[in-house]
Amino acid sequence: MARIDDLITQIADKQLRQRLEAALSDMKRRQRFGLVFEEHIPETTSLIRFPVHAGATVQRRSDPDGKQLFQVKSVTSKGKVTIEPEGGGPQEAAPVSDLMVVKRFGDPIFPALTSVGSVHRGPRDKPHHAVINGENFHALQLLVYLYEGQVDCIYIDPPYNTGARDWKYNNRYVDNNDAWRHSKWLSFMEKRLKLAKRLLRPDGVLIVTIDEHEVHHLGMLLERVFPEYLRYTITAVINPKGTFKGNFGRVDEQIFFIVPNLGHDVIAPRPVGASDEHDGDTATDRLIRKLVKLGGHDVAALEDAGLDPDEQTRLVEAIEAEEDDPTAMDPEDGEAGPVDTLADYEDWFLRRRGQESSYRYQRHNSFFAILVDVVEKRVVGIGPALGKTDPYKVVKKGNVLTVYPVDNEGHERVWRYSRETMQRYIDAGEIVVGTFNKKTKNWTLNHRKLKKDVRRHKTVWWEKRHDAGVHGTNVVNNLLGKRGLFPFPKSVYAVQDTLAAVVRNRPNALILDFFAGSGTTFHATCLLNAEDGGSRRSILVTNNEVEDKTVRQLHKEGIYRGDPEFEKHGIFAQATRPRCEAVVTGVRADKTKVGRAHIDGRPFSRGFEENLEFFRIDYLDPDDVDLGGQFDAIFPSLWLSAGGVGKRAKVTGPDMLTPPGVPYAVLFREEKFRKFLKAIAGRDELTHVWIVTDSEDAFAEMRSALPSRLITSMLYRDYLRNFRINTRQNL
Repeated sequence: MARIDDLITQIADKQLRQRLEAALSDMKRRQRFGLVFEEHIPETTSLIRFPVHAGATVQRRSDPDGKQLFQVKSVTSKGKVTIEPEGGGPQEAAPVSDLMVVKRFGDPIFPALTSVGSVHRGPRDKPHHAVINGENFHALQLLVYLYEGQVDCIYIDPPYNTGARDWKYNNRYVDNNDAWRHSKWLSFMEKRLKLAKRLLRPDGVLIVTIDEHEVHHLGMLLERVFPEYLRYTITAVINPKGTFKGNFGRVDEQIFFIVPNLGHDVIAPRPVGASDEHDGDTATDRLIRKLVKLGGHDVAALEDAGLDPDEQTRLVEAIEAEEDDPTAMDPEDGEAGPVDTLADYEDWFLRRRGQESSYRYQRHNSFFAILVDVVEKRVVGIGPALGKTDPYKVVKKGNVLTVYPVDNEGHERVWRYSRETMQRYIDAGEIVVGTFNKKTKNWTLNHRKLKKDVRRHKTVWWEKRHDAGVHGTNVVNNLLGKRGLFPFPKSVYAVQDTLAAVVRNRPNALILDFFAGSGTTFHATCLLNAEDGGSRRSILVTNNEVEDKTVRQLHKEGIYRGDPEFEKHGIFAQATRPRCEAVVTGVRADKTKVGRAHIDGRPFSRGFEENLEFFRIDYLDPDDVDLGGQFDAIFPSLWLSAGGVGKRAKVTGPDMLTPPGVPYAVLFREEKFRKFLKAIAGRDELTHVWIVTDSEDAFAEMRSALPSRLITSMLYRDYLRNFRINTRQNL
């Protein structure tokens, strides 16, 4: 196609060229390029606790792979149904208890959260984390209703599609014998990534871990779903011993960081640690330290040493950077050296102010104009090079002003850097506009630098704490008190460091993991909060998948999905919930204390001061919702969206719900709106209000009377609309 495009531009006949361009443009709209994969039968899932009704698609519980689907023709009052095989065939009777409803993704569903337990060890006003047991696609649809545009960081560790039956598509394991396994995996991931994108804040970051089986396909898929984002790939060593399957021993996996392109850094630098001891310990660095110690940085001496001008400039700049004193006061402006801006950055004055090598006659290559847009308050470039005695003039063209390194007394000083170095810093966005100097009627310019106790992340991570065997498998076994309940967990410290790259400076961040596995993301969030006293909260979504071998054994015993004896063998019941409970309480499910300690010395038995609630996804009848009979079922989701703070209040009256000290309120009867306004007056802690009404005009009028800072929603319209618009054609 690109070649055709090039050939069309060579056609001399303008009308013919335009017609061909229009035809090609139409073809491009209908034809996909780049990553191409097959469209499959819509992904389906079978649902327990979903009412069987006439017209529903169902499968037998004894057929876990859903090899035969049926249509329900009728339902009797005695718990019997008449079913007919899809595609036609003889009808037969079956008990409702033997069937599960099958839903195709894109069919309207109406999920809600049902609490199945909680742990409270944090302060009363500390937000709850949530761990949700259910189909993650449906969970994402619910979370879009609750948190669209609010999530700081999404971290996922999806199935790696190794061919070893590690995930299902349409209730069937995908393995090496499936010719469409890569295509099915991409279809599976694309649906979820599109919903995940809607959840991210403008500065939110998506993190995806993957290995060699799908890394290249995933990279192209992420480029397709997130075309406007920056994309980075980290190589992380998680198995130093290596897994040898063939010619090479695999020690690493990849981590994609999908970062919004905001014109400034979003990834938080990391604190300097033991692994940084030798960073920058080069011969040049050692020479700089020696010269600084001797107090020697005379330009003439550097010339005598045989250094060319560029080498001289770089060395002088490095020496001066070593000499910067964060506590020094500017003798002219009376301002401290660095000005704190962001948590990990400092602004340093760009004009040299000392006596050594700070004047134009000493370093004329560092005397030039910097161009400043005074309206947008940003640096837009640099002026031409000047000779030692060339005249200069401050000029303003439009909004752009030339700023020279001239001090308050009119002395011609110099910038800290040469023109070439300065341009690099400008291109990197590190040269920023500071305050306006009324005396000189000029602008202060600063270099925004990382603080000395932090480092930028590199693209290869090799840390002992990231070993998945030592700090993943062993940690999970210790917390659960048993071995082999969850395969291949991540090192909790690897996940901690990965999350910290986004949320280290966001103490109230909202973190989502919709492939939660054993719950490592929750554990890592607890460690981050314990480190700095933060109130970050995590929402985890997992399913209760039972290992294939166990499923076959249970089926032989006549035990099927939905039976309590079956469900107790699932991931949520066996690993996720007991691990998360043990993380918080320091006590295992068998009531024994967790032994050992984290690598920072914190005993596992100490637990964490956190609040956590477990939920399962259930499904509601939209007609019951529309009639207002399902508020109790929807309320846990509303409570969670309002921050999950405190104990959920009980509805005590028909008019409104306005419990004190919590961030939410609900009006059930619109005719009581004036009374409702009085009840919530002066409630500074209030963030969310829900109004039950059938009239959009009445809702709009009431919302306009409420403070604009409140997030106000209409029940039950907004809930029902959210799930009705997620039809198959939207996916």
